[in-house]
Amino acid sequence: MSASNVNLSFGLVKRAADEAAERLLAREARWLRELERFESLEGQVPRVLEEGPSPAGCRYIVISMWPARGETRAFTADHARFLATLGRTRFRALEFDACGTCHWIQESLAQARAFAPARAMRTLEASYHDCETALLYWTGPYVLSQGDFAPWNIRNLGSQLFVTDWGQARADASPLDDVLHYLMIQRALNARPVTVPVLRDAMRRAADFAVQAYPEWTWRAPVIGALTLVYLLGVVLHRSLARRRLDRSDGVVGAYWKLLEKRAAWMPQ
Repeated sequence: MSASNVNLSFGLVKRAADEAAERLLAREARWLRELERFESLEGQVPRVLEEGPSPAGCRYIVISMWPARGETRAFTADHARFLATLGRTRFRALEFDACGTCHWIQESLAQARAFAPARAMRTLEASYHDCETALLYWTGPYVLSQGDFAPWNIRNLGSQLFVTDWGQARADASPLDDVLHYLMIQRALNARPVTVPVLRDAMRRAADFAVQAYPEWTWRAPVIGALTLVYLLGVVLHRSLARRRLDRSDGVVGAYWKLLEKRAAWMPQ
């Protein structure tokens, strides 16, 4: 770590240990350089100070950081304001079947067939079909998602947030993804039950965010339910593809899988 006196920040060195980590660092650097263009995010995301291969041949990046500050587990107005600002940096009004998230899910399902049992594939494909059906006639905003919007990646600087770890960022994401992730991933990783009532509460809060951040769009209950299913399905596929197996002993995959199986109990018709 190298000290710096610029804005009381310091430089954090991130080094890749393998090819997967190299791809993640390259992705993070690309998104951080993209976000530098937006004044609305000034001081809220790291800057890339340096990047390249080390003498040993490993990729590294140096990013600006704030010293550790207190974090909150609650989803506050500051979190909502940051996500609304982030969403406006890369915004496209699309039908679901034209957005990048839909195409990624389709490609991921095709890859999952190589390792997922037939019964599990039926659940995954039926879940995707339910997303597609519910969103068939809906056009809405698809935005830039941070990808791992969680308390451990967020510093509180008064009423402003500083958000780190952008290796999972992606465009054309549902505007509900980061909100739902923040509200649910904490429970799943800490082995706390992610029940249908917990999911319904997260959906309600995500709907409140969507109405406030994107008031020009229609946020009917079936749309909220379908976009919630998009989030759950996306997380299960992402974690399964990384390991090349569908591991329900994984706390997140196991919790979200149960919600996929119980989707008739919480998805509005």
